[in-house]
Amino acid sequence: MDVVYQRILASFFRKADIGKCRIVIDDYGIGPTLKRFLNFLEKQGAEIIIARKSDDTYLEARVASIIAKRNREAVIKAINENDDYKIDGISIGSGNAGNKQTLEWLKKWYSSGKPWPWFIKRSFSTIRKIEGLKGKVKKIIPPIRDNLLSEDFKKELDSGRLNIRALSVVCPSCGTTSKAVLFTSGGKGFTARCPSCRGPIEDLNFTLRYYCSFIVPDSNVINRGLLGKDLEKSKFFEDFTILIPAVVRYECDTKGGKKEFERLGKFASIGRIKLKEVGEFNPSKFEKMTTQERDDLIMKTCIEENAILLSADNQVKGLAVSWGIFTIFVP
Repeated sequence: MDVVYQRILASFFRKADIGKCRIVIDDYGIGPTLKRFLNFLEKQGAEIIIARKSDDTYLEARVASIIAKRNREAVIKAINENDDYKIDGISIGSGNAGNKQTLEWLKKWYSSGKPWPWFIKRSFSTIRKIEGLKGKVKKIIPPIRDNLLSEDFKKELDSGRLNIRALSVVCPSCGTTSKAVLFTSGGKGFTARCPSCRGPIEDLNFTLRYYCSFIVPDSNVINRGLLGKDLEKSKFFEDFTILIPAVVRYECDTKGGKKEFERLGKFASIGRIKLKEVGEFNPSKFEKMTTQERDDLIMKTCIEENAILLSADNQVKGLAVSWGIFTIFVP
């Protein structure tokens, strides 16, 4: 729950005047990492309330419960309409354990030998019963590793500021602090690596998503279908918010670009990512601009949105680093 709440709050505080907000969270046993983030919001002027059975007392909690139910229904509807998640012509139904169609779907899917889809929680008793598992479920805590983040970035957070220009990553193997990491493909999908020693940086996706969950891809990433490939396999960018600058949309008016946007739209519709377009789409304006000017627009978007750049272009990566923007680079 810590990760879910933080992700919601991270999106919220970027757009709202957080100093005028009251944030109410049900006290389920909040962990230290979320407490740190709440402290970050409190320093920006937010009123923070952590209370047991908060929906009995606070209107905010009641409204949030209604919104969550509505969003869940939208995701379930999209999953039901997706042929990829049908088996023997059966879709998942309501998604509730007591629903006959859902139970039938679960049993058929398990019998097929396919791995469970992303939306199935294997810790649920219904799933464990189908799998023939017994005993208590050990709670898995997402591996958010503060030691991967630069001291400058953490100091900014502790002061109540999110600043993408302060973000650097510290390699756990060689200790190098870098403004960019490599994102290489292999048999198991994509892996984040240190640009100095080439060692893998484990759990970087969880850590970046927790503190800075906005990603801006450049046109090379979109045209090569790299985000879609990752979401289908390694899922590094699952649950991130993908921001598409209008100029990137313009540059991706290609067969590959259109295919990737369609694929990302499907992932967004079932809740795997959030997808947003930013900036005014003005083809006549973009057509008159130089490549450098269009690249500058992408950099400005990263800074304005406090977003990480995802690039597959060496020149764009170099430009981003010169602007102080943290970059994930696909060679």
